Amino acid sequence: MLWKCFVELICIFVPNKNDLRYKVKMKLRHCWSYLHVKRRAAYIGKNLQVGGKAYVTKQTVIHDNVSFGNMRVLGPSKFEIGSYSAFGEDLLVLTGNHNYLGDMLPFDDTWIDKEVVVGECCWIGARVTLLPGTHIGEGAIIQGGSVVHGEIPPLAIAGGNPAKVFKYRDKDAYEKLKAENRYYRELMR
Repeated sequence: MLWKCFVELICIFVPNKNDLRYKVKMKLRHCWSYLHVKRRAAYIGKNLQVGGKAYVTKQTVIHDNVSFGNMRVLGPSKFEIGSYSAFGEDLLVLTGNHNYLGDMLPFDDTWIDKEVVVGECCWIGARVTLLPGTHIGEGAIIQGGSVVHGEIPPLAIAGGNPAKVFKYRDKDAYEKLKAENRYYRELMR
């Protein structure tokens, strides 16, 4: 809590983005977000990079070498991120929904839990929403601005609202790069 107050105090004195104070403020915000994720998530692998404000639940599992910007995870169920996955800004993950079939309108006070899983080596663009029950296969790419629900197969390239597969990555090239251990490590610094 003290970190957050300190960061907000610094924000008062920041005149422009070229100022050193702005850079310090942003670094402190990233540190605060990283500490929040580290403290709150169920599991975090090595080399996590948090590039913006992030909120995760206690059911969040983050494997090795993951990178994301602003991210918000809401809901009671599990959210799992595979190794070497990268996310753009403003990711919204919903792992549950209100029960509209209950005994009150428009919904009752119970939840319908559905986990969200993102496989290894996935690339999720900016402003993507992952709805409850989403499973994204290994090596998939999700176009920015998409709303994803259901199953996205491995190596698929999908986008839209609702997200639909419109192309696939070259499986041989993907397998070759993976066998040679050629991961984009610049994201992970």
